[in-house]
Amino acid sequence: MRPARPALLAPAAVALIIMSGCTTDGDDTSAAEPAGASAPAASTPSAPAASPAPVGLDEATRTTCAAAQKDITAALKEVAAAEKIGPPAGHSAVSAQYSAGAATLYTHAFTSSDEVNGAVKAVATEMGDLADTWAKAPKKSPSKADLTAAQGKLKATCAAG
Repeated sequence: MRPARPALLAPAAVALIIMSGCTTDGDDTSAAEPAGASAPAASTPSAPAASPAPVGLDEATRTTCAAAQKDITAALKEVAAAEKIGPPAGHSAVSAQYSAGAATLYTHAFTSSDEVNGAVKAVATEMGDLADTWAKAPKKSPSKADLTAAQGKLKATCAAG
């Protein structure tokens, strides 16, 4: 029997490939404009105001942080419900819920902030690791310390903006 995990990750990989060419602000028209078209805009007085502020998070990133936190909370509620099932079926259910939570979080890993992207990916990675551990049917519940630490880093990164 072939493992189902690659089949579950294939759609996520396709989404990552598609999304990698997207920009979050929609202002990336430099490839479509001739080189001379952007030169006059740089000499206008409004050009310095258009540059992003070096400190803080933009509105889209703040929205992404809120959505990621909401999705983490929802995923952990589903995990808690699955843990109540108990072994052996509960192991698969908990693993599936962690995997679903991780997949959902990867949709939030495309912001203009590398720090937020990294923090979201860290939480998703920890959820994926817990999914793998639960899939192996552990004798006792695995530690969630790394997941909690990753969540704390995400919260701190989002609060910095």
